[in-house]
Amino acid sequence: MEPPGGESREPTLDIGLAWDLDDTQVDFSGSQVLEVQSPDRPGVHSVGGPVELRVSGTQLLVTPRDRARAVPLLVLHAGDTLWVGPDRLTNGQSAALRWNGQSWRGRFKVFMNARGKITVATRIELEPYLKGVVPGEIGALADSLLEAGRAQAVAARSYTLFYKGRRGEEGFDLYATVEDQVYGPEGAERPLASRCVESTSGTVALSRGLPIRANYYSTCGGITAEAWEAWPTTPYDYLTSHLDADGAADHCATSPHHRWREEWTASEFIANLARFGRTFNVALPAAGVGDLMDVRVAERSRSGRVWWLEVETTTGVIRVHAHSLRQVLRRGGNPGSILRSNLFKIAVRRDPVSRRVLAVVANGAGFGHGVGLCQTGALGMARDGLRGETILAHYYPGSSLKRLY
Repeated sequence: MEPPGGESREPTLDIGLAWDLDDTQVDFSGSQVLEVQSPDRPGVHSVGGPVELRVSGTQLLVTPRDRARAVPLLVLHAGDTLWVGPDRLTNGQSAALRWNGQSWRGRFKVFMNARGKITVATRIELEPYLKGVVPGEIGALADSLLEAGRAQAVAARSYTLFYKGRRGEEGFDLYATVEDQVYGPEGAERPLASRCVESTSGTVALSRGLPIRANYYSTCGGITAEAWEAWPTTPYDYLTSHLDADGAADHCATSPHHRWREEWTASEFIANLARFGRTFNVALPAAGVGDLMDVRVAERSRSGRVWWLEVETTTGVIRVHAHSLRQVLRRGGNPGSILRSNLFKIAVRRDPVSRRVLAVVANGAGFGHGVGLCQTGALGMARDGLRGETILAHYYPGSSLKRLY
């Protein structure tokens, strides 16, 4: 459903900020337009202050703060959409729309989702959206690192166009989280990152005339992965496994995650399997996970990452596939964080007398899925004086760059 207003010169997106809320508040400076798109109750209203939104049964009540809660200005139902903000987008600007204590670009889109809860999204043009993405994804930049920022901007733009509409069942295009790309409010934008977006405006990496699936992540650990190693998908000829080095040193060697070590007690390792295994499609023995006897890599994928891990217990052998591995193993001592990567060696430490397993130790490399652009590697290449175009060609070999708008 298109909001009222003119078309932009570049693509426009709906970015999901929050969902499954029972209540929330939208604020702004100056008078704003509330426009209801509804099959039978359309209307336009001007308000001059904060608006509270609250689910009540099967209705979404919209009440200005200066009114009694019992007297809502608007009552929305399933299928209705509330637009908050200016009547048209102008280069991503808005009259200081505020939500969750922050100012956001664009125009808010608020509705009851299929679960009967509130969804808050923002409709925004692609280039202003990227100004909220690049600083959160590539991190702090300096003048010497701008080429890495430019590569990140092109990758994020290409990723966005490839995945546009990915979350359509939720009523928007992309999440504003790590599930897609981290998108921040106006206060999170940074001048150098914005320069990287502006200097590459409209430029997209293409393969066979279409935007590429420009996946990226923190640190590859010395070798990138193919897409199928990280997700159940067909191969892409520009997402290949190759060494990430120029001479003796890896481009991402300065990362604190270039090499790492994790250690679990035997009981902790088994507890993670029991807690997270079934959630991530790991078949567990009917008699329970039992006591740990051994852990071994049964098979590795093309890049050397663990493809199948076997965990031998007193009740059977549990096989954990690569696509579930990081979510199931977790970090040692920190089950709230997934394992840094699938690129590791693993062994058990035993009591020298009883041979009982005391601990599991993994020595690994990298942080993330390893597919596409290695962000720390891109920073290293920029530090060595390489241009963004060279960085993109390294991580997405065979793709080409073109300015689409």
